[in-house]
Amino acid sequence: MNRMTIALLASMALAATLQAADATFVLAERGKAADCAIVVPADASEPVRYAAEELRDFTEKTTGVTLPIVSSTTGKAVVLESLEKLEHLEGLGNPEGLEGETFNPDAFRFHAEGKRLFITGGGPRGVLYGVYELLERFAGCRWYASWHTVAPPRDRFEVPANLDETHTPAFAMREPYWFDVHENQEFAARLRVNSRSWKRFDEKFGGTPWRFGGGLGSCHTFDTLLPPDEWFDSHPEYFSMVKGRRMKSRTQLCLTNPDVLRIVTSNVLERIRKDPGAKFYGVSQNDWFNFCECPACKAVDDEEGSHAGTMVRFVNAIAEEVEKEFPDAIIETLAYQYTRKAPKKTKLRHNVVPCLCTIECDFSRPIDESQFRENISFRTDIEDWSRLTDFLFLWDYTTDFGHYLLPWANVRALQGNLQFFRRNNVKAIFEQGAYQGRHADFAELKTWLLAKWMWNPDLPIEPLLDDFFAGYYGKGAPFVREYFEQLHRLQAKYSADPKHPLLIFDGVENPALPDSFLEEAAELWAKAADATKDDPATSYNVRMGAMSVDYARLERSNRLLSFTEPALSPEKARALAQSILDRMEEAKPVRLAEADRSETIAQWRKIANGDVVIGKSDTGELEDKFLPITNRGQWGDHVDDPKAEDGRALKLFNTHFQWCTMLSMSSFAFEPGRKYRLSVRVRADKAGEGEAFWTGVYSKGTASGRGGIEPRTSDIKDGEYHWYDVLEWVPAADELFWIGPGRFGDDGKSAINGIWIDKIAFHPVFE
Repeated sequence: MNRMTIALLASMALAATLQAADATFVLAERGKAADCAIVVPADASEPVRYAAEELRDFTEKTTGVTLPIVSSTTGKAVVLESLEKLEHLEGLGNPEGLEGETFNPDAFRFHAEGKRLFITGGGPRGVLYGVYELLERFAGCRWYASWHTVAPPRDRFEVPANLDETHTPAFAMREPYWFDVHENQEFAARLRVNSRSWKRFDEKFGGTPWRFGGGLGSCHTFDTLLPPDEWFDSHPEYFSMVKGRRMKSRTQLCLTNPDVLRIVTSNVLERIRKDPGAKFYGVSQNDWFNFCECPACKAVDDEEGSHAGTMVRFVNAIAEEVEKEFPDAIIETLAYQYTRKAPKKTKLRHNVVPCLCTIECDFSRPIDESQFRENISFRTDIEDWSRLTDFLFLWDYTTDFGHYLLPWANVRALQGNLQFFRRNNVKAIFEQGAYQGRHADFAELKTWLLAKWMWNPDLPIEPLLDDFFAGYYGKGAPFVREYFEQLHRLQAKYSADPKHPLLIFDGVENPALPDSFLEEAAELWAKAADATKDDPATSYNVRMGAMSVDYARLERSNRLLSFTEPALSPEKARALAQSILDRMEEAKPVRLAEADRSETIAQWRKIANGDVVIGKSDTGELEDKFLPITNRGQWGDHVDDPKAEDGRALKLFNTHFQWCTMLSMSSFAFEPGRKYRLSVRVRADKAGEGEAFWTGVYSKGTASGRGGIEPRTSDIKDGEYHWYDVLEWVPAADELFWIGPGRFGDDGKSAINGIWIDKIAFHPVFE
């Protein structure tokens, strides 16, 4: 080889080396002085300045290098800038569909050019979100929970020298309504979510761009705008007519009454004037049925083919008046339960946004895949609403609201649901979870995944699961992952039958998850705990995650009525109850359900202290004190009653005829496939001729009654207690017992002054 060839090869090698060196833009290199600055304008907004601080701090955590924050430099720099005009931010157009929006403030662009790496945001939040994407993707930073951040050490923090990407979120409003995000602004910002709920969201985190104002939240504002306690006595015609009678308690509004429209419009305008800076103002039905059946309302709803007919016409009229004074204000209303079906004729005004709710659906698989009847009808409803509006608000549900800690296998449905919502014109997404406390079933995983998929629903699930399990559970990840996969396989297999949906108020007796599985699951969590015992961070995460299985095991043994030996021995139940109580105390706050479940915690304390021993029922009878009451004090209450065997009874007033007492059959331990008899011990104070009470069993899975009785006052000979057989049937865990005072007669009056429930009985039938 001659000298010329050697020189040529050396020159080529040097060029290749220089080209490789130029192939990346290096922000920081461990052990070397900082040669890159962070540039922010001198007049930068709070989110942009905070974004610079976050980039500086996490760069230091990962590389040990502190990047200076300056307002200008001629050297190498990461430039953070927020642009407000579409022509300066190519590709970050308007996905929101609302007038007045010319760009997406959450979108951002990476653009490396020579000695500059630009992070350009559609608004200040876009800059902040761009910094978090940079740190997560190129520095390996992770924010799995507010208490669990991973900033791994690295030798170099670098990006491709030709980096040029635009990132725009799939949904304009993205809110995973879980406790950790709801309560922790810093964590929420790092997950790149925004909100309609953060009333105290600091400006440095981007403020609250989707705020509901005037005290008119996103749901159930009728009673706020026209309080029945203030108006009903003088104007009963303002409120719902149900079965020929105007209702004061748990009522809706008569939406065709012109005075109702005038008063509500005036109240909405007054509230906007006091708080004019919000995005939305809610005008929506109360959280129950009892829609108005007066001739005028019925005629409109019949014409529209939906009870949303009166609702949309009413809200449109309000929005028309609001626009005259507040052209940028948006009126939001619910498409929920009885208004879920879209109207046939009336179109939505441009300043009206409907919020469609999935509350009835099966969540074991994506909504567009499940063959459960409510999912099928929901698919039609969302398509119809999406044709009526450019901006559809979607309220989705991601936990068991009756048992936050209960294993509830919906994770593999989340991505498909978000993809389905995106296809159907949804721009604002509210994923309601366990928002009142920490450590619900896979709460941290669900929060993290939802945040990821709200930004980009197409991110593959398996890499995300691998990432989270390894980062959050550490050496315990293989065991927790095995439990996770078994849990979801069992639920998917069971719910393949559309008669077996996964619903948001399922009880602890989920047939998809036998006791044997829970015992195996407990062993897997124990192995995970042992694997992480030397790492306090992941050990905490494992111990708290295990509460889900422990809760199910304890509550399945802690039956109100049981005819079999409980799965847990008294000693194991005592130890498990104390263990859960200890973890709840450590992790404060932990919430068991959306409703108050303080009586459950009190029972656990008795079990832990040995004051209550879990075991079989000798009588099969359940005292009234264990029966829940809706609207205590209005519909009924537990009272002294000398005629009751224990001197106490549950009295139901005659002010209504709702199902005010409902008890899940999962509170009872029963042998699958066996027939049982359900009975109630009741007395009634008769006021006339008519229905004394009605009671039965309802199946949530089939949305139909299994049977019941409707005794009339003529069937009751005196005011003494008598046993009434409700029905004999083969019970299922997704059913519930219910009872209410008798329905009113044609005169709108009750036939009783009250009924008293002493106890119920549940016995196997031997034939």
